[in-house]
Amino acid sequence: MLFLEATTRAEFHAAVSALSQAIATAGGWVVSHQFFAQARAVIGCECPGTALAGMAAALEAAGITLHPPEVGWPDDARDLRMQIALSFVAARADFRRAVPAFG
Repeated sequence: MLFLEATTRAEFHAAVSALSQAIATAGGWVVSHQFFAQARAVIGCECPGTALAGMAAALEAAGITLHPPEVGWPDDARDLRMQIALSFVAARADFRRAVPAFG
């Protein structure tokens, strides 16, 4: 499994939609997703390894930086299972909740 990090300043829903669309355009599909208080989204997907560099360029155009692995983009044509952790740099997390008054 390949673990990738991505960062953005884009709005949460727009960025998640752009990431999902980039995965599909690259010939891949989303397997799972988890959202963490509009501060982070983790998308599990499968995608051909040779399409990752193009997917990174498409995401860059949408305002999302997909950070390459230390060893560079894979050149394997097989479908790779991966998780992309998308962090929202300037997002205001929705951690607040109403707490009743004491006393």
